[in-house]
Formats: sequence, C-alpha cells, structure tokens
Amino acid sequence: MKKIIRINICFFLVFLTLMITGCETQYLSGDRNSKWKKDLDYLQEALPNKHANLFFKINEEQFNKEIDDLKNSVDNLNDDEIIDGIYKIVASVGDGHTKVQRELKKRYPVQFFYFKDGIYVINTEDQYKESLYSKLIKINGQDIQAIKDKLVPLIAQENDETIKKVLPNYLFRPEILHGVKIIDNIDSEVTFTFENKEGKIFDLNMKPLDSTESINSVVDVQYDESYPLYMQNRNYNYWYKYLENDKTLYLKYNECVESNKSGKIDDFNNEVLNFIDNNKVEKFIIDMRDNGGGQENRLNTIIEAIKNKEINNKKRFFVIVGRGTFSAAIVDIVNWKEETNATFVGEATSGKPNHYGSVKNFTLPNSKLTVQYSTVYARTGNDESNSFIPDKTIEISIDDYVNKKDPVLDYILHV
Repeated sequence: MKKIIRINICFFLVFLTLMITGCETQYLSGDRNSKWKKDLDYLQEALPNKHANLFFKINEEQFNKEIDDLKNSVDNLNDDEIIDGIYKIVASVGDGHTKVQRELKKRYPVQFFYFKDGIYVINTEDQYKESLYSKLIKINGQDIQAIKDKLVPLIAQENDETIKKVLPNYLFRPEILHGVKIIDNIDSEVTFTFENKEGKIFDLNMKPLDSTESINSVVDVQYDESYPLYMQNRNYNYWYKYLENDKTLYLKYNECVESNKSGKIDDFNNEVLNFIDNNKVEKFIIDMRDNGGGQENRLNTIIEAIKNKEINNKKRFFVIVGRGTFSAAIVDIVNWKEETNATFVGEATSGKPNHYGSVKNFTLPNSKLTVQYSTVYARTGNDESNSFIPDKTIEISIDDYVNKKDPVLDYILHV
C-alpha cells in the first residue's frame, strides 16, 4: 500500500511539474515581436493574480488597455521603447514597491543628485570634471522639464519625493533615455548641457561606458571625516558617534537589517542604551534619511527604553527622515511618532505611512525582465497622506553639499 501511495505521489509531482513548465513554455516560441507580445500576455495575466490589490488606483480596464496598446505597437518599437512602455504600465499601478527591474548594460560616467535648487552633477570622471557641481540643463538638446515629462511616468511612485530619489538614476542610463527618444543611439556620444556656479552655460559630449567598467571618479566615494556624518560609513547598517562638544549621541540607521559588519542588533541596542545611561547625553538623534527598509522594529529595545527616560523630549530626541526613508523604515517612524515625543526633521519620505509591501518577484519568460510586486498592505494608522511629513522640513542645497554642510544636523544641534 505504501508503495502505491509513493508511486501516486511521484506521478502527481511529475504531472504538476509538466503543468507549470507548460504554462511557461507556451510563451516562449515565435519571433522577436511574438516573444514580446507573449511577455506582455504573461504580465497581463500574472501581475493582477499575484499582487495584493493591483487595482487600488487604476482600474482593470485601463490596465488591460495600456497593455493591449503596447502589444499592438510592438512591431514598430525598438526593445528599449517596449521596456520603457512596460516600466510605464507597471508604474501606473501607483505602488512604490511594484516595479520593473532590468539589466542595464550601459551608463554615462556621471552621477546626479536632485537638490532643492535643481539636478546637479555630484561625481564624474576626470575628463568631464568641468561638469562637477554644475546644474543639468539639457540632454541631447532637450531641456530638463521635457526630460522629466518623459521619464517621470516610468517611475513607480507614491509621491514627489520618489521622483527626486529615482530620476537622477535614470539620467545617466542610455537604454532608458533611448526608450523615450531622448537619445537616438545607446552607443554614441551624447551632449549634456550644464550651468556652472558662475552662470556659464556649456556643453560636454560624454561617451557611454559598459556598466561593468570601473569609473575613475573625481570624488572619492569612501567619504572620510571631512564629510557630513550622514555620508560616512555607508557600508554599515547601523552605527553611532558621540559628538562631545554638543553632548549629542548621533545614531545612523541605514538599513533595517542585521549585518555581521555592524554587529548583532541586540548587542548594538544594548550598547547604545548603556552609553546613554553612563554619559552626559543632552540630545539623541536617530538618522533614518537613507533607510530603505528591511524588517521593522529592530531598534525597539532602544525605543522602549527611551520612552521612560528624560531624553524623551521634543527638544532632546530627534529623528531625521528624508526621500530615502521607505518601506519598513516608514513603519518604524510612524510608530515612533505615536509612541515617543521625538521631533522629526528633514525631508518628506518617499514611502507612504500606509502602503503595499512584502515584495516578491516574477520573471517575464522571454525578455527576462524582473517584475517586483507587493503581497500585503501595511496599515500603520489613520494617516492616509502620500508621505510622512516631518515637523521641520529642511532640504539640502548644492551649496550645502559642495561645502560639506548638513543643514538638518546643524538645525538640531542649535535648536
């Protein structure tokens, strides 16, 4: 009898494997155009079935129309245009966790950041060093507003802070720019137009590099102690430093994930609390501005203890937030807002207080594009706003950055 049961189970597993394989292989045959259309068929079927609630913003009819329109256009589009079209469809869902990921094989040797006064170059190669700390005006003759109009719809976003965070990373990617007709060829030089601090407008022709090529950066990204604290030790998930002159304990929390390099999180929590108990700490700062998430409540030991200490005071306990604060980090700061007397300073966050999350992925069978999607809805409270807004909003300017100033920390130390 046991033998029969084992045989039946084996037959069932083989049958199930064939069923799954068959479901995927039906999308694999055909020429280039057919394969793209089958990928779109797969996306059209899989994403609504897998996402926790795909149609909370767009309706099913709109979603299907966008996919059908793209399928009908495949024959007349290049691969980058199709992929950007898929980016746009998935981004239209309105969930910051649900997005498309692709392997980008090219890049321009430049890095941008979105400051309060515009988009500026913060790093590049020596041959283009004239552009360092200059404002981006145009790419390939198209002004920055026209470029934003083309690229913003590709960004999976819930608010404007997401645009500030993600857009700079699209501006140096030839494939993405090619897909929205900002450039004509991903292998050719492209003209970037800049404005320097004296107001001079100038052009630089930049050659694309393979993404695997190392860049001889003008700025050493191993930011030393001459840089603001928030830029230091980026390879540590959590660390702290005592600012003796200000009697302030600064804790940088970069990722809600335990790491060997940063040490066990329980030990870290206890070490921080021990320091507070045995030293003169007039102010305590937790800097979450670059924390993109992980697992919430990892600093709960500290927070629970802080609740019962004199430092749990709006003039002594501060939390820094920003566009990089997302996902599980949002859950943490919403809880801290409710449970402590902390003052929140910085920028609005890219994540919503109530949001979809707990992501999983699936792969389109032909293009191998990865589609990330949310599986649960995280409701942290009654705040239905699109972003967590700090008590005091402070944005960083290009002058702050060039002069290695942190106006957020400066405000806290002198308030």
